[in-house]
Amino acid sequence: MRLLLAAILCVSVLAPWRTVIAQGVSYIGLCNRTWDCDNLMRTWDGKPIITGWLEESFGEKCECGKRILRSNKEKILRIHLINSPCMRNNRCEPSDVLYKQSAASASRKMLKPRSDVRRKFQRVVERFKRRIAASKGPLTCYVSPCLECDLYGPARKAMLDIVSVAVPACVLVDNPLKGGCVKGTVCERHGSDPGLSSPCIADLDGEELSKPVDIRRFYRNTRQCDLRFYWSSWMNCNGVKDTSRNMSPSFTPPSERRCSSSVFKTKEAGSIAWNLLSHR
Repeated sequence: MRLLLAAILCVSVLAPWRTVIAQGVSYIGLCNRTWDCDNLMRTWDGKPIITGWLEESFGEKCECGKRILRSNKEKILRIHLINSPCMRNNRCEPSDVLYKQSAASASRKMLKPRSDVRRKFQRVVERFKRRIAASKGPLTCYVSPCLECDLYGPARKAMLDIVSVAVPACVLVDNPLKGGCVKGTVCERHGSDPGLSSPCIADLDGEELSKPVDIRRFYRNTRQCDLRFYWSSWMNCNGVKDTSRNMSPSFTPPSERRCSSSVFKTKEAGSIAWNLLSHR
């Protein structure tokens, strides 16, 4: 175990484009204001922080994300900047970069420096840049401009270029919903059998929504990847409404959800990631 920890912790933010071998939990919704960050931080006692989240949709302030970054502990993070599934499902909020866009319109606008979509994306990137600048302790950061991205290749390449300039020490990740990844990036795909080759990130995001999760199958099919993330639907704060605010009966926007991130759930998730995915 000590040798494993040493391998995991050997990379810092001062060494751009070097990758690591690690496993953690993808807490997509931890930017939500109701996320129990105290409980979450306790699950990493004696261990490095290995996690990821979505910068957009759940809350711009992202107090728990700030707390993680300002921890002196060793950190390996994968951050998605903007939310493409909300566009695909017609559920983006006005603050989301892809609000009232289609894959075609967003792809076209992302290539135009003065477009509303491009300017909104750049604001998200600048906000994330400030978070990274305030971080403490050893940090390896992987940045995906767009979660499960529907945008076309040239638009994703434009986003990656913007991110590269803003946070040059972070490793660039491409996470397209379909098709190939942009050349020169770490390719991320989701599901128990994502069909990846190194360098890659594998994530169970969305898997349990359609079928039971086979962790051991995921383990066997993703050994070659830099990072592997366990995910469960509660990590998107699904299923619990914040009754203090007005809500649509059919859908609760991410920023309006109340997260059920209990210490039991976070410890269980951390144990699954650490114990089942740690052996290569």
